[in-house]
Amino acid sequence: MYAWYKHTKENGQLCLTFAEETSLAGCKNGVIANELKKIINQTDNAPFGWALPIADKWNKEGYSLIIDIKPSSEEIFLCELDRVFGYCYNEWTPVMLRLKSLDIEGADKKNFIYPDETQIIYTMYYLYGSVNNGQLVGTWNPPRGGITALLFWPEAMTFFIDQVKKYDPNFLSANIKLMTAWKQYSNR
Repeated sequence: MYAWYKHTKENGQLCLTFAEETSLAGCKNGVIANELKKIINQTDNAPFGWALPIADKWNKEGYSLIIDIKPSSEEIFLCELDRVFGYCYNEWTPVMLRLKSLDIEGADKKNFIYPDETQIIYTMYYLYGSVNNGQLVGTWNPPRGGITALLFWPEAMTFFIDQVKKYDPNFLSANIKLMTAWKQYSNR
């Protein structure tokens, strides 16, 4: 579930209160398409990369776009949409969302205090839509039946990695553990 939350101040803390549901996708009512329409030029034609600073813009207006990652669960997993990155091809656009994970364990999903600390996470999917001569084309909706795979040509992968490096330089240097057999298979 995607929703706008209104900002208020209570005892010096930022309080977020559910305002209305919204949609990220869709050419008519989707946040991504509506924001993209405002920044594209008549000369813009796919392929190209773009970025939408959702939180920077809407926080100034007193709103946050909150994503309920597990809307049907008792577990609370809310994230604020910080930025959207996309790479338009002729008919489709892979999209990467930069999210701020909000740890509000035990709070009400509809009305909560914004936490002092957030954790950055990313997710990706794609939309059927692109830009041609500065106009959005296609539905800008995800494929029906769920997303099973993302395809990345070098330009899109490079663009997304560059954005992560720009906004979160240490994100791609996390300590990882590899399976024991990895060394024997990776040296082949």
